[in-house]
Amino acid sequence: MGSFAAAEALAQLDGPGDDTASVEMKSLLVPPAGAAAEALTGRPSPTWSVRESYLVDTPSLDLIRAGVEIRLRRRARGRFDLCVSTRHGGTGRPPAIPRGARVEYDVVPGGVWQDIEVRREIDRAAAAAVIAGSAESRQLLSPAQKTWACGGGSETVDDDLLKELLVHGPLVVRRVKVAAAEGLSRADLEHFRFPSGRELLELSTRCCPPEVVATAAAFERLIAERDVTCAGEYVQKTSVWADEVGYHAGR
Repeated sequence: MGSFAAAEALAQLDGPGDDTASVEMKSLLVPPAGAAAEALTGRPSPTWSVRESYLVDTPSLDLIRAGVEIRLRRRARGRFDLCVSTRHGGTGRPPAIPRGARVEYDVVPGGVWQDIEVRREIDRAAAAAVIAGSAESRQLLSPAQKTWACGGGSETVDDDLLKELLVHGPLVVRRVKVAAAEGLSRADLEHFRFPSGRELLELSTRCCPPEVVATAAAFERLIAERDVTCAGEYVQKTSVWADEVGYHAGR
């Protein structure tokens, strides 16, 4: 599939598998965000939707080091949700997946990994208290989320570490829907601004596994036909968070 993803990885996703899983294809673009948004939407100064996301982890990011990410998200109309996700390289399924978990394969230039997410809605007042630091972050986790946080990653996390959870952020997320493109049901452009001011600009689309080869080709055409430039390599947001937390700890 050319420059976007290895044909071998896409062939694995296109084979027999879990029909409930989804595939997200992502590529980082070179800023500025405004110019990319205009090129992709075909509109001058398009309107972005805005939300906030917080990383919930220990001061030294023990969960991220174990392959676990906890995100508290402020969504539209003041709603909140909490996601506990684990990331595994390749397409092989782990032996046990929590009931009700969402399974997604992330495909980026040069890599494929599997993200398994346990999500639940959070009461607005409870979320606000945790963000303000007047309530313990671990109180937001359901029993299933605690179990997945401790045992779903690449390393086992001691339950006592959950007592040390705190909120990092916010990460400000702006999103705009991309103009319709042949072969894609939808594509989104997201602009991420971290607390330090560092920015990432990401273009993404989703499909189901049987559509992955055709969607990858359509996604590459979209990038080639619009006036945008891909970044040299894909940087995961978790690695940026590691830099962010280390930066603030050193100050």
